[in-house]
Amino acid sequence: MPDRLPDSPASRTDVDIATGVLIGIRGGSVADAIEELFTTARNHRVSLFELSRTLITVAEGRDIERSSTSDAVYAVWGSALGRRGAAAPLGSITDIATV
Repeated sequence: MPDRLPDSPASRTDVDIATGVLIGIRGGSVADAIEELFTTARNHRVSLFELSRTLITVAEGRDIERSSTSDAVYAVWGSALGRRGAAAPLGSITDIATV
């Protein structure tokens, strides 16, 4: 499978990869994971494709700009991905550890 380019448009491939991410973190079936993506996109009023792309980016541990889509990813899957919320101030974990 070819690598996605960082600035390439989100695609059906991203939905497929995000489905795999959800199966990996939540378990369940392909149908369950796809339904969760669709439901989350609808409930948060974001694009399914952008939601999928953002979920993949967060799961890869890459930095992402805060947006309504990243807020949805962190709200729904942030704890399962072991990520703190996008609203947490940068450096807060480091600051606490050094106190």
